[in-house]
Amino acid sequence: MLRTALLALALLSTFPAHADGKHFLWRVSKGGDSLYLAGSVHVLRSADYPLPPVMEQAFAGSAGLVEEIDLADLDAESMQLDMIRSGSYQDGKTLQSALPPELYQKLVKTAEAESLDMEVLSGLKPWLASLMLMDAELARAGYDPADGADMHFATEAKVQHKPVTGLEQPQYQISLFAGLSEHDQLGLVRQTLDETTSFEAEMQQMIAAWHAGDTAALDKDLTQEFGGYPEVYQAMLVKRNQAWMPKLKALMAGGKPYFVIVGALHLVGPDGLLQQFKKEGYTVEQL
Repeated sequence: MLRTALLALALLSTFPAHADGKHFLWRVSKGGDSLYLAGSVHVLRSADYPLPPVMEQAFAGSAGLVEEIDLADLDAESMQLDMIRSGSYQDGKTLQSALPPELYQKLVKTAEAESLDMEVLSGLKPWLASLMLMDAELARAGYDPADGADMHFATEAKVQHKPVTGLEQPQYQISLFAGLSEHDQLGLVRQTLDETTSFEAEMQQMIAAWHAGDTAALDKDLTQEFGGYPEVYQAMLVKRNQAWMPKLKALMAGGKPYFVIVGALHLVGPDGLLQQFKKEGYTVEQL
């Protein structure tokens, strides 16, 4: 399920709410300073709106939006070109030579089923080929990044004239994938292919946990999904959380509440942002 974790979850509003009416949204405060911290979504379906009212109300009352990257000022075409440059072989190597024969043959069959051109995939490194397969599966299931919650709030920020802050640059996020070891890239390909038939069911399970505000379920998923990939866990979650904390605390010190939305798995677990804030004496209240 590592690949599903790397999608940072897809969050929908089609499941019953948690019994106590909580959502994947928190108010973090200390003294007179506070911010809202929400679990993010990168892909949704248009039918999955509206988002919970409490989330929209928190955003409306905020001084600005904070996302992993500034989607309001994102040059999607340039980012795509950067991904292709970083994820393409430049030394004559091919995807076929990088993968074990049986894995490559399985990839060929899956690509054909997803209507992907193997001539395009052949020059890509395993991590980018995996992401392209994921994108195809998401599109087939009706998910669209244009409907993602991150983009939703970036659009609302523009309409409401709220400033948008990115915690990272797009190139850095690309480097996280490009920096995966050969072992981890092969693992990502293998899981992507092995879980093709169960992909949508896994998404739905995570969606249900998110909408119920069930951090325990996502904490369990976090442990299971990254258990065999400690280096990926450190790079994708721990180090980024550590880098974000000073930035978030500095925003809070400004005296205005910001609305922060990042990948939901960044919030849970012993290294999650919620636990980090608690360790530093902040009050963390689920809404």
